[in-house]
Amino acid sequence: MKLFWLLSATVFLAVGEGYGQTHKEKHNPFVSAVFGKAFAVSKQNPDLAPQKLDQNDSVVYQVPYSLVTSKDSFLEIKYESFAQSYTMRMGQSTGVEFRKNSKFYIFQGSILLAGLGEMSWSLESNVSKVELTGSGTLIAEVIPVGFKVLILEGSFSTLTSVEDSSLESGDLVLLTGEKGKPSQKIKIELPLLLSTSRLINHFPDPLITQSRLISAAQVQVLRMKSKYNAFIGGVSEDRQLRIWKVPSSEKGDK
Repeated sequence: MKLFWLLSATVFLAVGEGYGQTHKEKHNPFVSAVFGKAFAVSKQNPDLAPQKLDQNDSVVYQVPYSLVTSKDSFLEIKYESFAQSYTMRMGQSTGVEFRKNSKFYIFQGSILLAGLGEMSWSLESNVSKVELTGSGTLIAEVIPVGFKVLILEGSFSTLTSVEDSSLESGDLVLLTGEKGKPSQKIKIELPLLLSTSRLINHFPDPLITQSRLISAAQVQVLRMKSKYNAFIGGVSEDRQLRIWKVPSSEKGDK
């Protein structure tokens, strides 16, 4: 009889643990880092006082809800599940409404999104809506005419735009208008950005895509070296080395 009860208890605990693991997948995102002041605001119950967010907090509200950072404040949240995991970092004075797992309405400010697997990000503002599908890391900033999007690593396509566009590491593009029409792409120097952007290096733990970020920057440097010949031009008055980059010409000098 004791053996029967022991086996029954073991099965009950195993089932309970399995339920807990399954239930854990559905938890709201949790706060993995916060600097300054950040809050969660319920849209379903606007009379509720904003929830001040601290390290390791989970957002207690159901969607839709908003996350807001104050001036000189930064927030990192993580969503983890077997099917889909991602990290979002919010810059200072940023407001984001979470409508679904990967659908966000951005009132103002900038966000960083990083995921290892294939993701479909839906970003909306008061003047524009875009959908980015792909795998990698990107920064999106709200501007008066839509969004400014920078691909840090990986590749994405803009599915909801009137002109579908493929975006790769280092591409900076404006997505404007109601359907997120893409502008001409501009290449950004990734090594400089990785060393200066606070959305990348202001947090204690590296991004889940950190190794891919470094690889993308290294690849860009190698491509630049193959495209340009660098000539030393002396030393400036402030003792900074001058480098003149001259494009190589297959046809020779004219």
